[in-house]
Amino acid sequence: MEGTKRLLLFAGLICLLGTGAAFGGGFNIYEAGARATALGGAFTATADDASAIFYNPAGLAFLEGTGLDLNLMPIIPSAEFTGATPPDGGDHATGKTVDQSFPIPGIYFYKNTGELTYGLGLYAPFGLGVEWTDPDSWIGRQVSYDVDLATVYITPAIAWKVTEDVSLSFGVDIAHTTLELNRRMFSSALGNVIEFDAVDVMIEGTSDFNFTPSAGAMIKASDKLTFGLMYHHQKTMQVEDGTLELTNIAPAAFAGNVDALITGLGGDTHSGSTELKLPHMLSLGAAYQLTEKARVEFDAVHFGWSHFDELSLDFGNEMLNSTIPEAYEDVWQLRFGAEYTVNDKMSVMGGYVRDKSPQPVESMSPLLPDASRDDFSFGIQYQLSDKLILTATYMGVNFEERTNVGADGRQIVFAEEEEEHGTGPYPNPAGTYDSYADIFGVGISYRF
Repeated sequence: MEGTKRLLLFAGLICLLGTGAAFGGGFNIYEAGARATALGGAFTATADDASAIFYNPAGLAFLEGTGLDLNLMPIIPSAEFTGATPPDGGDHATGKTVDQSFPIPGIYFYKNTGELTYGLGLYAPFGLGVEWTDPDSWIGRQVSYDVDLATVYITPAIAWKVTEDVSLSFGVDIAHTTLELNRRMFSSALGNVIEFDAVDVMIEGTSDFNFTPSAGAMIKASDKLTFGLMYHHQKTMQVEDGTLELTNIAPAAFAGNVDALITGLGGDTHSGSTELKLPHMLSLGAAYQLTEKARVEFDAVHFGWSHFDELSLDFGNEMLNSTIPEAYEDVWQLRFGAEYTVNDKMSVMGGYVRDKSPQPVESMSPLLPDASRDDFSFGIQYQLSDKLILTATYMGVNFEERTNVGADGRQIVFAEEEEEHGTGPYPNPAGTYDSYADIFGVGISYRF
């Protein structure tokens, strides 16, 4: 049962918050409003509805009266895995995710009182989940077979119209994170001839509330050219009440030994704490009115993912405490959007995003099979009345195929892991991931 003990200890080390648990740039969700998503997220220099609270709160200063924007952005991700060629030349292991939909909210309110405009927004810029089919046979179940991560922001913001053409804004991002992760532990018997699922592991955690600043600026340089800037500060989400639960699922012949092992580890429930580090977001945008009816915007968005360098886990037990390298990198996203006004009631929009993954191939796993991607979007906006506007959008997210197997046929791992485990098998499976996501959106804007 020594193999089971080693794997159970490894479970405690990697699972309280996993190594990332979502689809997105890293695990970012930039789809905070239907109109902005239709424009490929290139909205920093436009920011002409209440979702400006996320994309650039300085845009609030140029809105009139009072408004309420309600957005729902269902994201439908899918991923497939093809394992590396086994040493014996047998069949490749395969896997796919279950059909899931994650309804991402974007709820915003603003009120313009003259020189100052006040706003309040609720949105979810980090999160999603990955659940793999058939957890009893999924090759990656030692790492994860089901994970859900959600970080919700509530942002009060204020915008000041400095001049007729310049505005500044400041806000506070109030955030809260929840997580649930499920995985399996293996054991072996009869000299490793028999291998079986020994323990089902469930990890739950919620963070303390976190407060950080956000800011924005907008400059209307001319009748045709507008510049925008948005900034949301990096966060460190403190999880103090994490719970690790171990459930014996071993075959009856081995259940007694697994019970003894769990008891030796201190029981089936462990309390733990950790930090989840979220990046800053900095967007620089320029919008240009090509003609009376056509407008384009280009944004460059910087994510400070190097903040997510490691996970330090503390279970109050020296046998379980550890620091896991993540080594994410800072990246730039490039976003382009275009809008054409068909008539005084309807406009059509389109967008493109080139999104580089911040995740090194060494930490790519069933928790987050991330890769660089190309996003394409389109949408339509229709003014139903003087007070009511309806927006519908779609974005397709096409991830590049990505493998963690090098040209020499060996799995690519962090140097620390190779030093500890040698060149043998790792719980993180070796192979290639291919992912896609459909993002639908609807927005209702009401002006009082």
